[in-house]
Amino acid sequence: MAADIIPIVNQPIYQETSVVSQVVDDTLLYTLKTLIKKYKKRMGDTDDFCVVSGGLQQFINKQEKKMSVGDQNKRGLNVNDLPVNVKIKIFSYLDAIQLCRISRVCKEWYDLTSDNILWSEILERDIRSWNVISHRTNPGLYKEVESEWSNKEIYLHCSPTTNHLMHEENALFRSFTSMIRSFLPKKTPKIAMFGPGLESGTLKIVPLIINNTDMLKTVGVAPGEFTGVGAGFYLKIPSGQVFQLAILYSASSKVRKTRRKRLENNSLVELVSKDGEQVVELKPAVRACCCAMDAFIYVVDSTKGNRFEQEDYDELMAVVNERWSAPHVPVLIMSCTPTNQQQRIPCVDVIKMLNLSSFNRPWQVQDVNVDTLTGVIPSIQWLIEQSQRR
Repeated sequence: MAADIIPIVNQPIYQETSVVSQVVDDTLLYTLKTLIKKYKKRMGDTDDFCVVSGGLQQFINKQEKKMSVGDQNKRGLNVNDLPVNVKIKIFSYLDAIQLCRISRVCKEWYDLTSDNILWSEILERDIRSWNVISHRTNPGLYKEVESEWSNKEIYLHCSPTTNHLMHEENALFRSFTSMIRSFLPKKTPKIAMFGPGLESGTLKIVPLIINNTDMLKTVGVAPGEFTGVGAGFYLKIPSGQVFQLAILYSASSKVRKTRRKRLENNSLVELVSKDGEQVVELKPAVRACCCAMDAFIYVVDSTKGNRFEQEDYDELMAVVNERWSAPHVPVLIMSCTPTNQQQRIPCVDVIKMLNLSSFNRPWQVQDVNVDTLTGVIPSIQWLIEQSQRR
């Protein structure tokens, strides 16, 4: 039996005379060679006659080697490998909210995003787009007094966007304090509106405010108390607060069309000689009216290209003179444009033109579009709140 098996074992398995076996074996050999080539190509091996062993470990090692040597295009640029000045330049393209968010990534980014020069550039870039600036949020004031605050602190304190976010976070506390204040007795504030904006391209703001029942509801008529000066309307804002609005025109429409200068035939102010100099002061009846007012609204036409005259500034200073208007009485500057499409003078430039930084009373500059009355309600809300803080 054993003798029969030995010849069978010794016989060659591969018979060249078998055509079918030849085709099958050639196909398998070709497939094997192809797999080896693909494996070596994947491993990065250029030797066609060498088969590497330990495939998985060597594959990992070679991939790590490629990444460490310089194949960084596949993984992307690492920001941490950049120079400091380049990182700050990249951060300068972000807005304030984004900078505050990425400052929490790591300590290095916190230090870089707190760079004083970086925030100075961002402040200079963004301030011209701010739609509201007040006596407390005027960055120029902090620079004039050489405040110890950093530019980042000044920006976050003054920016309308960050202020709005902080108010939203403190909404519950503000609603509670507002409820407490609502129990305190308070009178209806009297507000006087005047300014060159009532007699120029933005003069439609008065009839729009009075007749816009969706935003301001007229609840009564207020007669003039001082020889007809101070007549106006009782208006209610959406929050339910009522205020008295008196419109002070410098002259009738007929006189305004014929006069050349604002102080000429002016119903509010007059030129008075004092110590050999001509000064602008209120007329007695208007002075008595201003003494009874709790707040003022000064309307200006801030359409780009419009100029603020010295006479406009003199009229403003005469009305808010502290001799007949207490220092706590606030002033709201409505910086108006007739429509949304027209370019406007930025609030920061209005502050400079009217020299509001020298005012000794609360003030605010608010962008207002006359056609939509955008900005009117929040500015009046601020004015009412300020007038009730004695």
